[in-house]
Amino acid sequence: MPGTSEPMAAVAPGNDLQEAAPTKGFVLIGVAIAFGWPLVLLIPGVSGLNITNTRDDAVNMGVKWLVVAGLCMIAFRAQRRPPFEFGIRAVRWRDVLAAIGGVIVGIALSGVANRTVTMPASVDELQEIAAVSVSLRVALVVTAGICEEFIYRSFAIEELTFLTGKRWLSAAVAWVFFTVGHIRLYDLSTALIVPGTLGAVLTALYLWRRNLASCALMHAIVDAMFILVLPALVKTV
Repeated sequence: MPGTSEPMAAVAPGNDLQEAAPTKGFVLIGVAIAFGWPLVLLIPGVSGLNITNTRDDAVNMGVKWLVVAGLCMIAFRAQRRPPFEFGIRAVRWRDVLAAIGGVIVGIALSGVANRTVTMPASVDELQEIAAVSVSLRVALVVTAGICEEFIYRSFAIEELTFLTGKRWLSAAVAWVFFTVGHIRLYDLSTALIVPGTLGAVLTALYLWRRNLASCALMHAIVDAMFILVLPALVKTV
């Protein structure tokens, strides 16, 4: 099955691992970038992390695309690994259905989480989001779906598996950093349970389908509900 295959470099015995060893430096650099990039947004003056601020949105999207570009250089130019090893492959109807199923499961589980935590969003904040141009909010949704899934699922899981040979361990580590990466939005609060829950579903989806587009689609649909649909509903009330 696509979701269970291991990168050849991660399971190659003896001499093959020694031949692949020089690329470990690039792997470590890439993983450091993948897990450390949110710190850039915490530098004073870089971004206020305010979705209703056009400058902040532009900075946030720009940083994510630059990170993806850098990771692509490492994976596809420096290491010369084929795209399919990072889940970049054709999208089949099963992948689309899996993404939709992931949305249903993710929303259901996050709904349960919402009953036990205090979310920072309010009606007033949703109305402020609704005042942001639709085109900018669509760009935010698309950027998050593609960039965050490549960073935390596609790149992080595959590169960590290259180092450890253990896909589930690699997935767990990537999931933890994905959740921690949302501290800049939710602070150190119980509200992190929500992105953590959705991140767990996205991680399971990647391990199952090993298809980046499927995860990006699920991520984008979930974000669209909170950034496009809910603000529109609040605006019409």
